[in-house]
Amino acid sequence: MLSRNGEPANLDRANSLRRRFVQYNFANETVQDRDIRRQRAQAVKEGFIYAWNGYKKYAYGFDEIDVLNRVPKTTRNGWGATLVDALDTLWVMGLKDEFWEARNFVAKLNFRDGHGQLAKVFETNIRYVGGFLSAYELSGDKIFLEKAVELTDILLPAFNTPLGLPWQMINVTSGVGSSENVGRTSTNLAEIGTFQMEFFRLSQHTRNSTYHEIAQRVITVMLKNNKAEDPASNYTIPGLYPIDFDMMTGKFAGKTTYWGGGGDSFYEYLAKTWILSDFMLERNIDMWSESIQSFKRYSIAESSDGYIFPGFVDGTRFYPYADTFTNFIPGTLALVSKLVGSEKYFGLAEDLLEAGYSVFAKMPSNLGAESVKFVRKNVPADYFMMKPQAQKDVQKYGFSLERPYYMLRPELIESLFYMYRLTGSTVYADR
Repeated sequence: MLSRNGEPANLDRANSLRRRFVQYNFANETVQDRDIRRQRAQAVKEGFIYAWNGYKKYAYGFDEIDVLNRVPKTTRNGWGATLVDALDTLWVMGLKDEFWEARNFVAKLNFRDGHGQLAKVFETNIRYVGGFLSAYELSGDKIFLEKAVELTDILLPAFNTPLGLPWQMINVTSGVGSSENVGRTSTNLAEIGTFQMEFFRLSQHTRNSTYHEIAQRVITVMLKNNKAEDPASNYTIPGLYPIDFDMMTGKFAGKTTYWGGGGDSFYEYLAKTWILSDFMLERNIDMWSESIQSFKRYSIAESSDGYIFPGFVDGTRFYPYADTFTNFIPGTLALVSKLVGSEKYFGLAEDLLEAGYSVFAKMPSNLGAESVKFVRKNVPADYFMMKPQAQKDVQKYGFSLERPYYMLRPELIESLFYMYRLTGSTVYADR
């Protein structure tokens, strides 16, 4: 395995990390905690079965179900997005009959059957390719690997661009790529950088390095064409990559940096692909380290009620706005911090999780808003610039409800799960 400079990766460093066991030792779990955990697991399983049976009755094999009208919806090319996304859950919960029935549906999938010729490359990768790979790794059934390869090969022409940066959309019949906005070449950081994990794993399983190389080339081009020291560049803070990107020039098209929607999974995949590579992809962890240091310095602020929230930065100006996508940060940061032994950044992960959880805990339903604005400590202008309703929200909750609805986002639950497994604290399980 080569490092970013083409030299052998640091094997001593990788071996040291492999020996580091980061999960809390639950051997001393009390009988009471064990019984509560088992009861909760069973309750979650029953909730899943209820939802699955409704999907099976009214929309089996379709992408989604309109739960109020009990009718199927085709939103992701008609290949059964809900079914594919749920394959690993079926297996983990021991629902093997349902799993094998779903497997037979997958085996018959024809990705060129005309349900929708245009596929969103990023979404298709994370939902379908990722779903197939998970199902393959859990079950060992090669049909899932075959389908992952088949679909990825359909997506690959999207990377046939001057710099190897992917189009947002691909016509699955003709192989012609396009932007989501016709006539433009704009994309975002998440959509070019969220192929690393699936493509790396696919290369491992197939022993075909092409997939991994294509995903890594995107990062190489991005770094080569954007230098923080270049006065003409929109990339001004090392490690904080602007979310707007021009795929033809390979340059950032704006100065707004954000770890929420539009940027989130880029940073997430840097860390998780490094872990998935058995700690051998050193460029990934180097980029993550630089990014998280700048994130800590520029992209967080204390709210007027004492929480540490992330926000977005335009140039060097901070905006106190956070969407629920940012809730991935505490879990991923906590995991990496445990692996590298950083108490300081683990503490930051805990602080960010408190803030993210507060958005849920302060709601009557205990479900958090899609996005909020907060008032920074000692920055009263944040409050006075708000509209009257937003000010009322702040008085009531400590933040304004910018998008006051919940869309089943899993990021907060993921971070709570990570923190529970890393610390053993039942507080996170209770939440």
